[in-house]
Amino acid sequence: MTDPQQPAVPPPHPFAERTTQGPQGRGGPGGRGGAVSTAAMALGLAGLVTVIVSALYLPLGAVLGAVLGVAGAVLGVVGLVSRRRRGAAVTGLASGGLAVLAALVLGVISTTMLVGSLADPVRSGGAPGSGASSGGDEQTAEEVPWPENMATGGIVFDRDGVVRSDAPESGAPEPAESPAAGSETDAETHAVRVYVDYRCPYCSEFETANGDALQQLAESGRATVEIIPLAFLDRVSPDAYSSRASGAVACVVDAQPEAAWQVHRHLFDPAVQPSETTNGLDDDALIAAVDEAAGGANERVRSCISSQRFVPFAQALDDWVFDHPVPGAQDPQLRVTSTPFALVDGVPYTGAADDAEAFSAFLAEQGIAAGGAS
Repeated sequence: MTDPQQPAVPPPHPFAERTTQGPQGRGGPGGRGGAVSTAAMALGLAGLVTVIVSALYLPLGAVLGAVLGVAGAVLGVVGLVSRRRRGAAVTGLASGGLAVLAALVLGVISTTMLVGSLADPVRSGGAPGSGASSGGDEQTAEEVPWPENMATGGIVFDRDGVVRSDAPESGAPEPAESPAAGSETDAETHAVRVYVDYRCPYCSEFETANGDALQQLAESGRATVEIIPLAFLDRVSPDAYSSRASGAVACVVDAQPEAAWQVHRHLFDPAVQPSETTNGLDDDALIAAVDEAAGGANERVRSCISSQRFVPFAQALDDWVFDHPVPGAQDPQLRVTSTPFALVDGVPYTGAADDAEAFSAFLAEQGIAAGGAS
């Protein structure tokens, strides 16, 4: 009895890739050729991700991304030549090439922006309506109209109410020096200045705690009280309420100045003031709030608020304030960093916004009492 016939082993396909090699195992699925393709894919993808992240956070990181991309592309070519793990090799080559291309595009964009910024006029000395803008476009007085009675950029109150001033005629006005006295010059008159944002909750606390004292101080004639409305919280608001509210106050100062103090205080009423991140009053509601505080807003005020005439002024004033040291401060390098920001004769108040006793003591340190007697 003979052994059963064993099945014949088919001959190897003449074009089949060899899966085994010599003693060193070169060229196998896990051999050196496959490792090169895998490394190409890893480096190429790493380079592409690095460039993408650099575009969002750190442009200089694109250089590293480009280097990784080049390495990935080169290894991808090597992997293709060795015909090992071609998919990984192609991925490394493609992603590496994309990384290099993206890095080049990012470099061109960054260089263009740098050249453009160097070519633009430096933003220095430009006041609201000065003609210097972040885009380098010339602004005229018509594009950024100034309200009357705010030549300092703020609203100055003395015993007679709002200190009157003409709107600057030049297309490049500088805020005038804040007066140390109102209608009656007095060497003993002090100057109080308060920077506010009508969306700022701490400004509301400051107004609640110290508004009466400031009003009495101005009415006593022992100090001028200057309010500078800012709009920096527009950066976190969904509806530019800060600049619209500041623009509305400017409308009142311009066309109905006798109601300016009442409107200023009313906008800090918790029933009126929005939170920092929610929608505030729309323009119609702002008109209604101004109308209530003023005991009737005239048609010029209503039309001014409705057209947002002084919103560009409010925004430009905000830019100017944060671009320059505080005028008249005893420390020539002092800058507004937050609101409320109060000074007396150039000395900043550093106490809590809602601490009336601390603010009263600060006034006394500067030679004036909260009630106006010195």
